[in-house]
Amino acid sequence: MDDLDQQLLLLLEKDSRSSAADLARQLGVSRGTVQNRIDKLVHQGTIERFTIELGRSDIDFQVSAFALIQLKVGDDKVVRAAFRRIPEIMAVSTLSGNFDLVVELRCSSLSRLDEVIDHIRSLGDVAGTQSHIRLRSWQNS
Repeated sequence: MDDLDQQLLLLLEKDSRSSAADLARQLGVSRGTVQNRIDKLVHQGTIERFTIELGRSDIDFQVSAFALIQLKVGDDKVVRAAFRRIPEIMAVSTLSGNFDLVVELRCSSLSRLDEVIDHIRSLGDVAGTQSHIRLRSWQNS
């Protein structure tokens, strides 16, 4: 991956709806170059999906939380497969320290959050969890 690919990814992270023409203008290259780069990044698996981010008013009607997860075993393949079947999980990251994973959750209500966390706790490879509800967030740019 070269500098152009990295710049393109940064622009797409900010707004994945940007047209190839707009991206090309911002990067100073042709639209065809941008489209070819995007196609290559998708084919390589660098870009897995294009998604949306809800506007502030829609997010306020949801509960956003983070669950810290300790695993019983070193291999997280079974847990990762189970997480793919939980639509409320937005992102998963591995951690150093006392917990193995952090899961970002977005649920329709507190009761749904409770159900999702209970489901995560019931997974055989999960040794323990700690959950934190997001109160407020902002862009740091």
